[in-house]
Amino acid sequence: MKRQLLLLAFSLPLLLSITTQALAAELLIGSATADITPDCPVPLTGMKTVRVSKGILSRCTANVLALESREGDKILDQAILVSCDLCVIRPGIQEGFRKHVVGRLPGFDIQKLFLAATHTHAAPVLLQDRYNEEDYGDAMQPKDYVPLLYARMAEAVVGAWESRQPGAVAWGLGHAAVGCNRRAVYSDGTAKMYGDTNTPAFRHIEGYEDHAVDILAFYDRQKELKAIAVSLACPSQSVGGALLSADFWHDVRKLVHQRHGDNVCVVGFCAPAGDQAPNLLFRKKSEARMDRLRGLTRTEELGRRIAAALDDVLGVIAQDIRSDVPFQHVVRRVELPGCKVGDAEYAHAKGICDDLDAKPAMAGPDWWNRHFFGYVVDRYEAQQKADPIYAMEMHVLRLGDVAIATNPFELYVDYGVQIQARSPAEQTFLIQLAAPLDFAYYVPTPRAVEAGGYSAEVTHNLIRPEGAQVLVDRTVEAIRALWSDAKQ
Repeated sequence: MKRQLLLLAFSLPLLLSITTQALAAELLIGSATADITPDCPVPLTGMKTVRVSKGILSRCTANVLALESREGDKILDQAILVSCDLCVIRPGIQEGFRKHVVGRLPGFDIQKLFLAATHTHAAPVLLQDRYNEEDYGDAMQPKDYVPLLYARMAEAVVGAWESRQPGAVAWGLGHAAVGCNRRAVYSDGTAKMYGDTNTPAFRHIEGYEDHAVDILAFYDRQKELKAIAVSLACPSQSVGGALLSADFWHDVRKLVHQRHGDNVCVVGFCAPAGDQAPNLLFRKKSEARMDRLRGLTRTEELGRRIAAALDDVLGVIAQDIRSDVPFQHVVRRVELPGCKVGDAEYAHAKGICDDLDAKPAMAGPDWWNRHFFGYVVDRYEAQQKADPIYAMEMHVLRLGDVAIATNPFELYVDYGVQIQARSPAEQTFLIQLAAPLDFAYYVPTPRAVEAGGYSAEVTHNLIRPEGAQVLVDRTVEAIRALWSDAKQ
């Protein structure tokens, strides 16, 4: 009897260990890339006037990360994150894609799939009436491009989901000077996006700059790198002109593939950066000289900086790769107080619309101005019946000690800083330009609203600082709930 008790005493910890291992949460990971570049001329978006592409500078892609957590046979949670080399995920595009792909993802909650744009200004137009054109001549029409986009993205999403295998994750924080504040402030207190700084009236750059690079690295069972999710506060809009381009994300992927293998999927996201861009306001000549000495284009230089940050972080976090981590994903509908149009703003917008309507025809900037100022008039008239409310879809995830949160806006950097400062997570990974339910636009700070200028005016603000603070609070609340509810 004593011998049996002794054997039980020695074997019980082993049995408990085996049972615990069997019931431990297991992270399944899948990834894939789709080429979403049309091989024919298409209208390009991102500017006030439409451009028809005359070639391809770099191919646009959609990069997919599929995640699932299981405890034995029990599914704990799921997510599919899709980063697209597009300017913006226009209203209706995400919902249309969800309907397109849902039948090919049995067992997956389709509401836990989201799309986000890298904000390249050299991507195809997605809405047929975006530039008031009935058609774009011999170019591929947006109404024809969207089905092509859906078909190619669906192959990658299904491929990523079906290929998911047990793996591991590591996370880390790097830095790269890619985005810079793009608002110049002058002696009279006004500000201008991309304003001239070579003038006696220039006083300072308006806001804080965020050079953080948040990194999530995903590995297979053999601890081989499989995918990298990256978020940094900079839209990929250093390329203009009439060539299709993924901008600097193409150069990042190229370097990652050279250094870590062609099969590593790079899922790039834009963190809050409504007042940041890769376009310089000063030191232009010295930066250009350094690019020439290196023999690099501007996008190649930005890609070099990001890839260097990735390599630096990957070398450090390799000592802390984890396969058993908390994973939760919540999707919330959040209502924010909308931007109210003032009487003076309405009168100004109405006057512009009346002048434009008196013209025999509108094209280019005229149509652009009529569209945005007309929207101001419509909003003012609507708010006479009810206060404006902006409804948005928010995704908040916990992956290990990392929080991931989305918003659909071009959110000024200060609001992203507020979320990260108040988050209980060890690291907070933010994604802006996630698919909106309605048009999103910029969200300025109080100082920007006071200074005015593009991005801080009612034409391009559907929420303003008061709505932004609600967004910050709701995001932080959702993150905190995941930390308080998760099993520790």
